[in-house]
Amino acid sequence: MDFKEQLKSLYAITLSEDEPMSEHTGYGVGGKAKYFVTVYSARALSQVMQLCDEHRVKYKIIGNGTNLLFSDKGFEGVVISLKGLSVITHENGIVRATAGVRLCDLVLFSAEFGLFGGETLVGIPATVGGATVMNAGAYGYSISDFIQSVTTVKKGKLIKYDKNQCGFSYRRSVFQNRKEAIISVDFRFKQGKGKEIPQELIKRCKQIRNNVQPKGKSCGSVFKNPNGDYAGRLIECAGLKGYSVGNASISLKHANFIITKKGATAEQVYKLITSVQKIVKEKFGISLTREVELVGEF
Repeated sequence: MDFKEQLKSLYAITLSEDEPMSEHTGYGVGGKAKYFVTVYSARALSQVMQLCDEHRVKYKIIGNGTNLLFSDKGFEGVVISLKGLSVITHENGIVRATAGVRLCDLVLFSAEFGLFGGETLVGIPATVGGATVMNAGAYGYSISDFIQSVTTVKKGKLIKYDKNQCGFSYRRSVFQNRKEAIISVDFRFKQGKGKEIPQELIKRCKQIRNNVQPKGKSCGSVFKNPNGDYAGRLIECAGLKGYSVGNASISLKHANFIITKKGATAEQVYKLITSVQKIVKEKFGISLTREVELVGEF
């Protein structure tokens, strides 16, 4: 069998061809993926990865797609979605979430057991796997603050890493650019006195996010905060609020967000990102680093 037929023969997956990545990313832009596979088990994920390696086919693993910018030219390979891996369990104070669980569901599930601390993660439009890879966070906290261990699949084998083996730092982990995929993450949150405490904190965090973050299609924060400063402040001071390239523009509400309108393209978002970097560098001598990952040719 050729690659396509072998892919179709696998269990616990769904497969589509020429899948528009605009339907799977926060910006709502991007070309088509030659193959788009959703996996529903660790075994299926391992088999797809191994099959791609055997046939030397490129693949990209995604969660919610909220931190990715796929090229308009598409992706000549396999996009593997982990959204089918969505199970949360609780035992002896440990919450285990598979890679496709949304962060908001993780926090709400934990609150049912009186566990809190992760409320600042509410509103980050990411899955557990993707958030762990980039060590996502907000309001001074990162997801790694609550992680106890991470389990991945690599070359057909499950590997468990303790937190201190994960190399977590600001928006970084050892899992970036590695040929392994996160299967599940174990979390240890603080034990509260009742469900009411975390639920109230969750509501408060949601309100704060709604007051600060703009509405519309976006990938959240575009740039990492430089040491001792904020990317949004620098962009705003550079007079770039509302600055646009085609149908992609810097939000008027929060300068570290790019909002896309109908008709926007990945190329327009990319040009806007590079323009902002150039202008901020010229005005303040500071190089802004992207949080958004580019996939494909730009």
